[in-house]
Amino acid sequence: MDLKAIYLTTLAHCAPELLVREHVRRDMPRHVVAIGKCAGALLDGVAAVHQIESAFVAVPEGYRLPSADAEVHAGGHPHMTPASFEAGRALLRYVDAHEDLLFLVSGGGSACVDVPLVDETTVMRVNAELIASGKSIAEINAVRRSISAIKGGKLAARVRGRAVTLVYSDVSTGALHDVASGPTLPGSEAVLVADNTTLVRTAAQIIGDNAVVVEEQLEGDVQDVAEWLARRASELKRGQVLVAGGEPTVVVRGDGRGGRCSELAVRFAEISPCEAVFASSDGVDGNSGVAGWWGRRRLEAGGPAGWKPALREALARSDSFAIATQVGEPIMIAATGNNLRDLFLVACD
Repeated sequence: MDLKAIYLTTLAHCAPELLVREHVRRDMPRHVVAIGKCAGALLDGVAAVHQIESAFVAVPEGYRLPSADAEVHAGGHPHMTPASFEAGRALLRYVDAHEDLLFLVSGGGSACVDVPLVDETTVMRVNAELIASGKSIAEINAVRRSISAIKGGKLAARVRGRAVTLVYSDVSTGALHDVASGPTLPGSEAVLVADNTTLVRTAAQIIGDNAVVVEEQLEGDVQDVAEWLARRASELKRGQVLVAGGEPTVVVRGDGRGGRCSELAVRFAEISPCEAVFASSDGVDGNSGVAGWWGRRRLEAGGPAGWKPALREALARSDSFAIATQVGEPIMIAATGNNLRDLFLVACD
C-alpha cells in the first residue's frame, strides 16, 4: 500500500471545515469566537450551515484565514509574540461586547492569543522554556493556565449569557480542557468535533481489512514510542498496516533542525527495517520545514560507515532532519488546516 497516499487522503477526510458541520445545531449562538490553527477552517465550516451574525478569529501567523467575514488577529506560534497579546486584548473586547457566544477551539490557541496575569516578557520566556522542556502538554498547560487571564475557563467566566464550545482536539483523549489551554473549559457546553482517534480510525477505514489499529494514543518519550512501534511492527503479517497516532515528547537539546516526526523516523529506522510514515496532521513538524517522513530504509543496513556516532551527535543537537534524509523522503505540503496530533503508519514486507 502507498502509505503516503493513505496519510494525505486521511487529512482530506478529516478537514475541520467538513467535520464541524456535523455538530452545529440551530439553537447555537450566532456570535462566534474561533481560536487556534484551525480557526479559519472551523469558522468557514460553521458559516456554511449556520447563520452567523459576527465572528472573531485568533489564528497563528501563516495558517489558513477564514473566507467568512470576521475580525481576524494573527498571533505567534509556537512562541508567543506581542501580536499574541494584542489578539488577547481584542478578544476580551469582543467577548465583553456580546452575550451568547459559540467558541470554536483548536490547538495552537495557547500561543497565538493570551492575556497575561504577569508581564508579557515573563510569559513569553516561560512559554519558550516549556515547549523546549519535553514535558507533556498537560504539564505545560497547567503552568500556562496559572499565568493567564483567559486560560483554564477564565474566558468563559466573562460570558454574560450562554457559552457553547466546539473542540477540534490536538491533545490526549478526553482532555478537552487542554486544547488551547482550555479558555472556555470549564464554564461552557462542550462538544468534541474530532481528535486523534478520529484521524486514526479514518486512516484505518481507508486501508480496510488490512489495518491493525492501535486505539490508545502514543505519548511519552520519543525513543520509547519508537521501540514500541518497532515491537508491534515485528508482529505484522504481510500486507497489514499498523495504524497509530499520538504525540511523542522530545526534549530540545540544541539549535538543530527537526521535529517530533523527524526524530521518531530516525529512531525507528535505527531498530526496524519496516516502511513507515510518521507525519503531523497540521503539516508542520517542528522547525524541520516538512510535515513528516516516509521512511523506507533502515539506518543499520544502509547507513554509511561511521553513521552511528554521527547519529548520536545529531540527536544530541536536536538535528534529526539531516539523518532522516538518509532513511526516507520528506513529506512537504502546505499547512493543512488540520490539527489532530500525528499519524503513524507502518508496513513490513
